[in-house]
Amino acid sequence: MTVTIKVPETTRDRLHRLAAAHGLTLSQQIELLLTGPAAQGKPAVAGLSATRPLSAEDIDAELARRLGR
Repeated sequence: MTVTIKVPETTRDRLHRLAAAHGLTLSQQIELLLTGPAAQGKPAVAGLSATRPLSAEDIDAELARRLGR
């Protein structure tokens, strides 16, 4: 299946450079960006990452544990 997407010229050029740097085609690079590890990452708060939402108490406890308090 072929899909056409329109992006600003600067974005297109950046995607081409990124693909070339990784030895990929443009479509392979876009697929990697959409499905690869970077797309699957969990947001981090204060260096913390979790598989579930963290409460303020959870974050405080983890920071205290890491800082030895």
